Amino acid sequence: MFTDSRQRSAGITASAVVAILGSIGTFLMGAVMAVNAFLIGTTPAASRLPNQPAPPPLALAVIMAVFYFAFSAWGISSAVGLLQLRNWARRCFLIFSGLLAFLSFCTAAGSLIAALALPGTMPPAANVQPELIRAVAVVFIAISLIGFSIAVWWLVYFNRSSVKAAFDGGAVASTPRQFPLSISIVAWLLVAGGVINAIQMLLPYPLVLFGIVLRGWAASLALAFLAAVSLSAGIGLLKKRVEAHSLAVGYFGFGILNLVSYLVLPGSFARMQDLVRETQSSQALPVSAMNPLLVFGMLIGVVGTSAILWFLIKARRPFIDACRSDIE
Repeated sequence: MFTDSRQRSAGITASAVVAILGSIGTFLMGAVMAVNAFLIGTTPAASRLPNQPAPPPLALAVIMAVFYFAFSAWGISSAVGLLQLRNWARRCFLIFSGLLAFLSFCTAAGSLIAALALPGTMPPAANVQPELIRAVAVVFIAISLIGFSIAVWWLVYFNRSSVKAAFDGGAVASTPRQFPLSISIVAWLLVAGGVINAIQMLLPYPLVLFGIVLRGWAASLALAFLAAVSLSAGIGLLKKRVEAHSLAVGYFGFGILNLVSYLVLPGSFARMQDLVRETQSSQALPVSAMNPLLVFGMLIGVVGTSAILWFLIKARRPFIDACRSDIE
């Protein structure tokens, strides 16, 4: 079934094993969300909290379960392909490594902020010990650092020439790749983002654009437009359409301006606080305790989107050359 094991290095085999174990864990998390969705669906009273216009927990549980199962399937298939020394699997590991490094860093930084900020802002009625918050934050930081270390290891390891040569009989090492990997990653992020916007469009969830709160049909219309642009740009990049690059640059530029507006436009951040207060349950954290996390999330969004935009602009010339060579 697999390629001769003597042609695989110990690092390739170890990476596949780690990916399989992580995918099994992700599958179990998806199973928990699926069971949660079933329990919610069989309990009508819990399908929506009183005076809460946010999406019903059932829809969110189903969406989360689907994403967990999808990532689990992606991880297992990539691990099997890695054991078979398929180059597409190596590229999948590089894409996943970038995502894992970014998410792990954000989780570690967010957990550190939570450990420093939340204990002093929790009201006495919450009956939550500061030591418990710090202990949970330390656990999340430790797990995130492990994930970040694995991501860096994969990014370095699978870009080594000797490792590239082991895939597809050395074809990777001898044939330069014309289509930039960064463009492929951005394209799939756009496709995934478009799908998420399309799902949100079907849910009665409010949307904030440049400090303006949109609800109902206005929010659905705006999400439909964002989904159409994101999917068009992502699919266009994968199909090597030059105009799709400009569309993607405009889309991420719009996203950066929107995120910055939450912090600089008068009253915009206060409206975000009102939405958090409106959509959370009575048992959730007070808005004052979530302010540091809200600000951190916005700043991370600006930094992450700016990094994507930078990679996109940097790869413009190789992408255009790949489009032209494909036409010729």
